Amino acid sequence: MKRFFLTFFCIAAISGAVFYAVSMPHEPLAEAEGGVLDLRGAAFEGRTWRLGGEWEFYWGRLYEPADLSEEPPKTFIPVPSSWNSHGYPGTGYATYRLRLLAPENAPIMLYVPEILSAGTVWINGKKVFSAGRVGTGRDSFVSYAKSGLVRAAAADGVFEIIVRAANYEKLNGGLRHTFKVGLGEAENPLPHSLLGRWCLLAALMGAFIVIGSYQLFFAFQRDHQRVSPIYLVFALICLLTALRLFTDQDSLAQFFIRSPLVNTRLSIIYILASLLTIGLIIIFSMLAFELKPGRATRRAFAIMFGLPLIAVLALPAPLSRSLTILFLLPLIVTVILAAKSLSLARIRERPYLGLYCIALIFFIFWGTVLNLSGIAYSFAGFTLNMTFLTLAQTTMLSREYSEARRRARELAAKSDFYHRLAHDLLTPLTIVSTSVQVAEMMPEKAPELLKKARGEIMGMAGKINEALDENWERDGGGK
Repeated sequence: MKRFFLTFFCIAAISGAVFYAVSMPHEPLAEAEGGVLDLRGAAFEGRTWRLGGEWEFYWGRLYEPADLSEEPPKTFIPVPSSWNSHGYPGTGYATYRLRLLAPENAPIMLYVPEILSAGTVWINGKKVFSAGRVGTGRDSFVSYAKSGLVRAAAADGVFEIIVRAANYEKLNGGLRHTFKVGLGEAENPLPHSLLGRWCLLAALMGAFIVIGSYQLFFAFQRDHQRVSPIYLVFALICLLTALRLFTDQDSLAQFFIRSPLVNTRLSIIYILASLLTIGLIIIFSMLAFELKPGRATRRAFAIMFGLPLIAVLALPAPLSRSLTILFLLPLIVTVILAAKSLSLARIRERPYLGLYCIALIFFIFWGTVLNLSGIAYSFAGFTLNMTFLTLAQTTMLSREYSEARRRARELAAKSDFYHRLAHDLLTPLTIVSTSVQVAEMMPEKAPELLKKARGEIMGMAGKINEALDENWERDGGGK
């Protein structure tokens, strides 16, 4: 049991470390007050800052810099956060403004994150960034080029940042992710900071590809036996997780895919990859817990999984995106069925099956919390529950494979033992039988043949006792 708890805490620690390295912000947060952020006294040497705090907020208005020169009535909203977490509808449009005070005559580099779900950015009256089309209704659409680096300079160090955002695609809208700023031109620390995170993201994506490819190869090359479904399913889960990392917000795809047509389809690819991942997790769970649903249960699963999938593909945004959370329903049903099938005796016999059940429950809980609460600080938030789940699956499969190999070796050893035992016993019996037959035909040689048969019988008895002792010791002396 100590090994089980050690394994559990190691998996939890690795998952937390991956989530922290890839998803959590590592820069200090500078908080604006009343729409003004003063960084003139901040330490910029080798450091970047996240721009947070109170930003001016104009709901239902798409202002340009000239429109804000008349200073309309101000309201404020904390950034980073989604606007629907502050009582506004999830879908709609708004304008943000921040006055950033930086050291004089020092150019800045600004990192623009994903703006949910389309946005345009001005700095000091000049449009410097645009992702998608910002509109007042269905004319708004998202583009996959969601983030970028922009440079700006001002002699007095005053930068007016205006952001227009429109959301008709996501569950949450607005500036849910933080802008970042670095000072300087040639040796600006901001690109290095972003490059480090993208490298970690690429490493994580590569790890999932390697694990998935290995398991795929392993499933087809295992001693030329029939392909094991659970290894195939696990391999596909890993490969689809890598695809999700590649096509997620602010991800690597935008550096490799420049086609506008493809970019507009990447969000759909991400959603479909997420849905297929959940479907494969359900299949994996069925195989792991040895669940055999009846016809009515299979139909219920088909309805619970099929209807949201049709809705995602057929209905217009944002309704199709809001329905993605319904895909957790069949997974919840799977957990309920698994809980019914699990018993304390079975968990004691297969403790790592219990570990996978815990990971499955956490996967559902974290996915629900992340989708419903709109956590603002995390990037690729699914890396925590997905890493934990994948490591639990890997541990369970490796332990069960090792156990299966051990049982196969024991069976082979027993088979070899019985083969040797049969050979060692049949040889003396043959000699005894032959001696008896010869003694019957030649009585004058009976004493010699009986002596020989007696010796073979004593040798056979010794071999039987030796074999029984060997089998007793191999089985642990009756333990």
